[in-house]
Amino acid sequence: MTTPAPPCPEGWFCIGFSREWKAGSVGTRRFAGGDAVVYRTRRGVLRVTRPYCPHLGAHLGAGGTVDGEYLVCPFHRFAFATDGTCARTPYGTPPKASLALLPSREAHGIVWTWHSPDGAPPSRELPSLPEPLGSPRAFRATEEAGSPQEVTERAVGRILSRSGSRHVSLRTLGPGAALVVIEPVRRHLHAAPWGLVLWVLATPVSPGRVRRWTAGSAAVAPSARLPPPLPHRARQNDAALRGGRGTGSPTPSDPGS
Repeated sequence: MTTPAPPCPEGWFCIGFSREWKAGSVGTRRFAGGDAVVYRTRRGVLRVTRPYCPHLGAHLGAGGTVDGEYLVCPFHRFAFATDGTCARTPYGTPPKASLALLPSREAHGIVWTWHSPDGAPPSRELPSLPEPLGSPRAFRATEEAGSPQEVTERAVGRILSRSGSRHVSLRTLGPGAALVVIEPVRRHLHAAPWGLVLWVLATPVSPGRVRRWTAGSAAVAPSARLPPPLPHRARQNDAALRGGRGTGSPTPSDPGS
């Protein structure tokens, strides 16, 4: 007998983009079968936590606020520091209570959150990428049925089938993230090398449901610093990239959809 795969796989997943959270902002996102609250302190520190106050269970995303470097519960005004501990209350000495923080990172303009079915800490870090790729300048989210890997492979397959260029690089970043760089043929010998950078980011929101983020930007950098190109023949023979078929061409505001 085989062990069934967990409904939400282990890995780093996009929960949003850095520019969505200004200093002092609080927001709620569906993530791995529940809610996650994302907030940024006045000094710019970003944290992701499970939504319920450890005092009496108030939802921190429904009226929670940022006061300096603290996330403040909307019910009894308990304030939590960036390490999750309760730092103050209106009623005297704070209790030994802590938020259920989720491991999170900010990289390439994306907010990443770690999920493990058994609650284990991150077993790996995000892979490093060349800085000239920059941050996504446009993004869009839709919900689909499937697993993060299936949704990512279908979207990447559509992008590659429409690119119309053999100058394509592909980098897989995990079960729900892929990076595609499309470098058009340079018409002028001295033209600056540039590429269309497309992110495909599939985030589990509940068992069998995925939020697919598609994001794009243009990168100008020496081509040697871009990810190495994927051979055209290898793209054709790679069954994992032959998911979906479609018509039309991707744009930075609606890449691969």
